[in-house]
Amino acid sequence: MPGKQMAIDADLNAGLLTREEAKARREEVREEADFYGAMDGASKFIRGDAIAGILILFINMLGGLAVGVMQHGMPFGQAAATYTLLSIGDGLVAQLPALLVSSAVAMLVTRASRSQDMAQAMTGQVFGQYRALAITAGMLVLGGVNMPRMSMPVIIGLVGMSALAIIEPGVTATSCPTR
Repeated sequence: MPGKQMAIDADLNAGLLTREEAKARREEVREEADFYGAMDGASKFIRGDAIAGILILFINMLGGLAVGVMQHGMPFGQAAATYTLLSIGDGLVAQLPALLVSSAVAMLVTRASRSQDMAQAMTGQVFGQYRALAITAGMLVLGGVNMPRMSMPVIIGLVGMSALAIIEPGVTATSCPTR
């Protein structure tokens, strides 16, 4: 970044840029530096969280294997199959919040250095890709197949209403009212 700032100063001194152009370019360099700094911190946090999740998964597998064999008297193969399956399920459930946190951090970091309204930026990023929303809705419906009978109609209704609100002509991410 210092090299870019020095190049802007050199161009300004040589008369290749006006003061306004130099100011705009310095602002771009500052935004870029803020973005990369925020991404660096966020990636370190997320990487640490993922490593901790994998470590906990292996500890759960080994602990479950020991409990199954020594405490419950299960054969080694049956204990390995049972507790490995349970540990992997627990690991997946534990990583879902990490996925949501990393998505939220990514949205905040990409918006961090802009002067745009936060609500408008978040709405644009979340509702900007209709195919991704449709795929997510389909996966939610498929994931809810084995849910209790009362929950499934509610989920399908909410997903359907959300899809209609998104597909409705004239409703776009940029036309949503902001305060």
